[in-house]
Amino acid sequence: MNRTAWLTLAALLLALPASAIGPEAVRAPIFRELQPLSVRGVNYFPRETPWGGLWTKTPPEVFEKDMALAASLGCNTIRTFLTFSAHLEQAGLLAPDGSLTRAYHEKFEQLLAAGWRHGIRVIVCFEFSQPWLAATNAAARWQRTLTDVIGAHRDDGRVLLWDLMNEPEEEAKWTAGTRAYLKAALPFIKQLDPNHLTTIGITFRADRLATVGLPDVMQYHEYAGKDVFFRDGPQRVLVTVGHQRKVGGTRPLLIGEFGISTARDDKLGVTPELRGKIGAAPGTEAEQTRLYEIVLAGAGQAQLAGALAWCLHDYPIKNPNESHFGLVRADGSLKPAAAVLQKTFARWQAAAAKIDH
Repeated sequence: MNRTAWLTLAALLLALPASAIGPEAVRAPIFRELQPLSVRGVNYFPRETPWGGLWTKTPPEVFEKDMALAASLGCNTIRTFLTFSAHLEQAGLLAPDGSLTRAYHEKFEQLLAAGWRHGIRVIVCFEFSQPWLAATNAAARWQRTLTDVIGAHRDDGRVLLWDLMNEPEEEAKWTAGTRAYLKAALPFIKQLDPNHLTTIGITFRADRLATVGLPDVMQYHEYAGKDVFFRDGPQRVLVTVGHQRKVGGTRPLLIGEFGISTARDDKLGVTPELRGKIGAAPGTEAEQTRLYEIVLAGAGQAQLAGALAWCLHDYPIKNPNESHFGLVRADGSLKPAAAVLQKTFARWQAAAAKIDH
C-alpha cells in the first residue's frame, strides 16, 4: 500500500467512534514522515499516579478514561515516558540487565491499546536515570532495554516516534553518560527499527544536540516566559523556530511541550498555604488561555509538524510551580485553555486533511 493510501486509511480510522476501534481493527499504519500540523497532542501522566506511578500504580481503566478525554480535546497523539531506574527495578518492572519484565510490557500494552481505541498514537520517550547512564555497564543495559522495547514494537503503528531522552541538554543532564548514550543510541535504534522516526525533546539548545547527532524529527520545548509571549505574540515562536531550523534544516519540527502553571489563579489556583512557594513563572487560567492562543498560533504560522501541550492533568503535589500545568482541573472540569486547544486542533485536522487529499 502506498503512502497516500496509508494516510487515507489512518484518517478513516481516526474518524471512527471509539467503539469501532478494537483488537480486530486493521493494524495502525506507521508514519514515516510527518506532514504539517499532523501531530496534535498532550503530554501524559495520570492525575493520581504521575511520574513513576504511571507504570507502578495506574489501573487500566484510568488509561481508558484519560485517552477518551484526550481524544475529546482533538488529540491524536500523547507523549509519555518509559522510565528506567533503580526504583523501577525495585518495583519489579525491570530486570538487572535492563530488560522489561512481563509486568512492564503488560502496562505499556494497556496504554498503547487504550490510546489506539481512541485514535491516539504515542510518542515514547525513554528516560534513563543518570545513575544508570553513569554505570560501567550502562551501554549493555540501555542496549538491552531498547532491544526489548523497540524489538517488540518495530511494526507497531500505535507508536508514532521513539524519543531518545527528555531535555538532555540541560546542565544537570548533559553528562558524559548522556552524550555517549545519545551518540550511540541513534544509529542503534535505526538498526533495530528502520520503520519509525526518532526524535529528542530539547529545551532549546539544538547546538548541543548537533554534537551527538540529530534525530529524524527535531523537537523543542517552548517555555519562554509569559511576559515575553505576551509582549511579542506568535512572533516569539517564529524566532525560536528559526533558530531550531538553522540546526535541523528541513527536518520536521515539533513543539514537544508548552504551557504554564495556573497556580496563581485567585479562585482556582493553589491553596493559601502554598502561595508563598509560587515562583515567577506560574500565572492564572486567563494567562494560560492567552499563552495557548499565542503558541498555537505561532506553530500554525510556522507550519510545524505539530505541538503537544504540557499537560493533560493538574497533579496533587505540593509544588505549586509544577502542580497546575494541566488542561483539566482536580475536579475533572476543563480550564478555558482546553477550548483553545480543541478549536485549534480541529482547524489543524481540517488543514491536514486537505494536504492528504
